[in-house]
Amino acid sequence: MFRRPFLPALLLAAAVASGCGASNRLDEVSLDGRRVAVTAAIPPAPRVQAGSPLEAGIDPYDPIGTAVRVGTSIDKRRQARRAQARLDSVVARVDVADRIARQALARTAALLRFAPAPTPEAADFVLDLRIEDYALVADSYGAAVYFVLLGEVRLLDPASGAVLWDAELREREVVDRLWFGLPAAAGNVFTGRALATLSSREMAVGLGRLADIAAERIVDRLASDYVRSRRGYRDRRAEVE
Repeated sequence: MFRRPFLPALLLAAAVASGCGASNRLDEVSLDGRRVAVTAAIPPAPRVQAGSPLEAGIDPYDPIGTAVRVGTSIDKRRQARRAQARLDSVVARVDVADRIARQALARTAALLRFAPAPTPEAADFVLDLRIEDYALVADSYGAAVYFVLLGEVRLLDPASGAVLWDAELREREVVDRLWFGLPAAAGNVFTGRALATLSSREMAVGLGRLADIAAERIVDRLASDYVRSRRGYRDRRAEVE
């Protein structure tokens, strides 16, 4: 079972930056009309946490990698246990990792005009997703909740194993009530306290939204770099011809 490390507030604060990796050979290839498969190493469920781990008495390294962590009072601990049980039942029904992989491939295919392939063996290229951590995080029980995504995405040549392109994913953004299918409330910050009291239905909506946002970020990184590479690709083609 994949075990994710607890990310301290300083690391989460640094996660806002997105950087491109060392490999970028997109100007050597065209995806137009080609076949692309997806491989993914993604934790099976996100972390959902609110508050200090020392306050809650709940292990952030639990088997499915989820933790709802709230204050010190007996009432708050009771809320945490109930929220954890709801979250566990939702995670059993919502395959977040599979949704991220499928959405990333489908959206990229539609945008860059390639054909999704069922397996790497049947593909001209492979989109390789490596998500280290994705989470809904509140630094304290009364603090705002953030969506955090940490990982890497690569485009591979399956024949040679060469990395044609890679990019780091370092995302952090504020979560609002709409994430969970709740009506908007002007001026209201969605807090760790609110996160711990969500119903199973609201958690399911939020986890689906989390998967979709993660897929969007992956697509955005590849599409942006790919579009910028097209002038170089055309110049290369012109030299050959």
